[in-house]
Amino acid sequence: MNNKIALNLTLYFSAVLLVFALIIGGVFYQFFKQQTIEIKEKEMRLRAEKIAEVLSDNMERMESRHGDGIANSKFISYLDNVTQEIVWVVDSNRQLSINKDSVQRQRREVQKHHEHSGFGLFKRPLPPIAWKEPPKTSKEAYERLPAQVREKVEEGFSGKEFIIEEYNPVLDGIMLTVGRPIYDSKGQVKAVLLLHSPVAGLQDAIWSGLRILLISLLVAMALGMLLSVVLSWRFTGTIEKMKKIAERLAERDYSARTNIKQNDEIGELARTLDILAERLELADAESQKLEKLRREFIANISHELRTPVTVIRGSLEALRDGVVTEKADVEEFHEQMYKESLFLQRLINDLLDLSRLQNTDFPIEKSPLNLVDVIHDAVRSGRQLGADKKLQITCSADKDIYMLNGDYGRLRQMLMIFLHNSIKFSPEGSEIKLELAGNRLKLIDHGCGIKEEDIPHAFDRFYKARNEHNKSGSGLGLAIAKQIAQRHDMQLELQSKLGEGTTIIIGLPPELKEKEYTDE
Repeated sequence: MNNKIALNLTLYFSAVLLVFALIIGGVFYQFFKQQTIEIKEKEMRLRAEKIAEVLSDNMERMESRHGDGIANSKFISYLDNVTQEIVWVVDSNRQLSINKDSVQRQRREVQKHHEHSGFGLFKRPLPPIAWKEPPKTSKEAYERLPAQVREKVEEGFSGKEFIIEEYNPVLDGIMLTVGRPIYDSKGQVKAVLLLHSPVAGLQDAIWSGLRILLISLLVAMALGMLLSVVLSWRFTGTIEKMKKIAERLAERDYSARTNIKQNDEIGELARTLDILAERLELADAESQKLEKLRREFIANISHELRTPVTVIRGSLEALRDGVVTEKADVEEFHEQMYKESLFLQRLINDLLDLSRLQNTDFPIEKSPLNLVDVIHDAVRSGRQLGADKKLQITCSADKDIYMLNGDYGRLRQMLMIFLHNSIKFSPEGSEIKLELAGNRLKLIDHGCGIKEEDIPHAFDRFYKARNEHNKSGSGLGLAIAKQIAQRHDMQLELQSKLGEGTTIIIGLPPELKEKEYTDE
C-alpha cells in the first residue's frame, strides 16, 4: 500500500509540475519574445527615421558628387558601421543597394548562433542558406527578395512605414526589417530604406530560459518524489492503523480505538471509526444482555412448566397404580392437580399476554376513556380480593375526570396486577391506597417491601420474591404491567423499603382536551 500511494503521489506531483512548467514556459516564451520585439521595433523605428532624414537631407548633394545618389555603396557601408545594423536602399528604379561585406558578416554571425544554441532535444536546426552566389546587379538583388518583402517595399513607395518579422533567406536568420520612405525636397518618395537587425540573440535567450526551466522541472520532480514518499509514510501510517482497528472490530474486539487526532478528512474518518467501535461495543453488550435474558427466560419457563407438570404426572401415576386408595387422599390428589392446572393456565395466559404486548405490531384497542372510572373499577375488584385479609383499599383523586386514549381492559389489568401484588404481600388489616394527583397515580401498600438490590429487576420477566407469600406467582405480572404502561406512554417508578412497604408511581400521559374526545 505504501508503494502504491507513493507512486500515485509522485505521478500526481509530476503531472502538476509538468503542466505548470508547460504553462509557465509558454507564457514566458510569448511574453519575453513579444516584449523584446516591441522594444527592438521601437529602437529600429527611431533609427530608421533618423537615417531616412539624413538620406533625404543629403540626397541632392550625393547625386551631384557621386552620381548614384543615395544608392552610394560607400555611404551605405558607412551607415552599416555606425548603426551596427544592415542598411538597404531600394530606389525608384527598383534597384537594391546593399553592403555585401555586411551581408556576409551577418550571415556568419547567424550561423554561429545556430551552431551554439540549445542542446539535446532543444538544439535548433540550421535554416537553409540563401544567396550562395551574390547577385550580379542591383536589379537582380531586388528580384531575389521574397515576394512579401517586395510587396512591403511597394507600400513604402506609397508613403507607408512597415515592419517585417521573419526568417530572412538572404541573411539566413530571424530578422526584423523596418521600412521607411525617403522623400526628396519636393516631398516625393525617392527611395525606400530597409533597416535589418537579426534577432538570433532573442532566440538564444529563450532557449536558455527553457533549459533553465527544464532543469528546474527535473529538480522539482525529484523533490516531489521525495515529498510524495514522506507524505505517503504519513498517510499510510494512519491508514494502516485504522486498517488494524477495523480488523480487530471484525474479530469482535469492540474495545479497539484509533485515538487519531487530526483536523482533516483522515481525522474525521478515524473519529467515525471510533464512534462505530463505541456503538458496536454498546450493541454487543446489549446483545449479550439479551442473550443472558433469553437463557434465563428459557430456564425459568422450563422450571415453571416442569413443576406443575411433574406434580400432575406424579399424582396421576399414584392414582393409576393404586398407590392412593383412600377417598380423602384421592380427593386431595384431585384438588392438587386442579390447582396445578389452574397455575399452568394462568402461566400460559400470562406468556401469551406478554408476547402480544411486546409485539409492537399487535394492536391494542385505544379509545377516549376516563381513567378515574378504570381506577374505581379496579379498586372494587381489589376489595373483593382483599376481603379475606380484611384489607382497607381506598381511592382518592383530585379530579373526577382524567381523559386519555387507552385500552380500558388493559389498563384495568395493569392496575389489578399492582393491586394483586400489594394484597399478596400486605399483612392482615393493613391499608392499600390509590392516589391520583395531577398526572401521577400512586399505589401505596405497607407490605414486606423489596430489597434495594432487587428493585432494578422488579419488572423483569420471571422475577419474583422467593418467600411464603409468593409460592403461586408466575413472575410475569409486573413484566406484563410494564408492557401495558409502555403501550400507553406511561412511565413506571418503583420505590420500596424492606419491611416498610412499596410505592408504585405511574406517570400519566397528558389529558385529552375536550374537543379531542367530544368530536368523536
